Amino acid sequence: MKNRKKVIYLVGEGTGETVTKLANAALSQFAPNSTEVRIFTMVEDTARILSILSGARREKALIAYTIVDPQNRDFLEREAARREVEAVDVLGSFIIKLALFLDQKPLGIPGKQHQADASYYRRIEAIEFTVKHDDGQGPHTMYKADLVLIGLSRTSKTPLSSYMAQMGWKVANVPLFPDINPPKEIFAIDQLKVYGLIIEPEALVQVRRERLKYLGLPDHADYADRQKIENEIKWCRTFYREHPQWPVVDVSGKAIEETAAKIMQLHQARIDARERAAWQKAEHRRQWGERLK
Repeated sequence: MKNRKKVIYLVGEGTGETVTKLANAALSQFAPNSTEVRIFTMVEDTARILSILSGARREKALIAYTIVDPQNRDFLEREAARREVEAVDVLGSFIIKLALFLDQKPLGIPGKQHQADASYYRRIEAIEFTVKHDDGQGPHTMYKADLVLIGLSRTSKTPLSSYMAQMGWKVANVPLFPDINPPKEIFAIDQLKVYGLIIEPEALVQVRRERLKYLGLPDHADYADRQKIENEIKWCRTFYREHPQWPVVDVSGKAIEETAAKIMQLHQARIDARERAAWQKAEHRRQWGERLK
């Protein structure tokens, strides 16, 4: 019984990529094969949280989570304490919590999974920023982002942001709705950072139907209605045309890695173009200055 593996629940309100990556980094500091890890993604309501807590209590598991929504986060923390279930935000002192839970001393090897250098800490900072700026959150600090992704619901904004955060990019993402004005901060920040995401109607219908199925809801709900989706996409394309300074990237049928590579390529090209324009302007001024001498 003493050698029984301890169970860790990884809980994320998105794809779970952030909590999984950070948990793996922390677990690499401990003896291998000493834990069983279970992953719970798209945790967005209290009913799901209660179900997870029940399982964690039954298995005497540690819950590690990345939940940004303050109501759900507070609910999880409160209910976990009430049920005497150990829970920790992985963006906090996860390794310390693991040391106590596993009754082991951390190996203390810097870079057991990642080299403990500036680039590693930059990735951690990027992940934390991206989690806190998911789905339109934190608009007042959006200007600190390296990139801002905008698009309709289920156009891969969150998984794309999470993937790019793992590469060290601070990414904010903002949902667009035909009947709701987007946050004014989008127009106040450096427009070089903003990228619009678009998708073909059929692809979005399929994605939203899968989402409804996952939530146990009928797939003929308005959220996945083809005509409604076509109208949304038509509105979105019109909105993008009104702001031609934003490149638009089609995510239809593309892997996250492919879309991320496209955005990074576009971003570098835009930065290069801005720098060339600045150099040409400075050179023009220099030449005119020499002529006036």
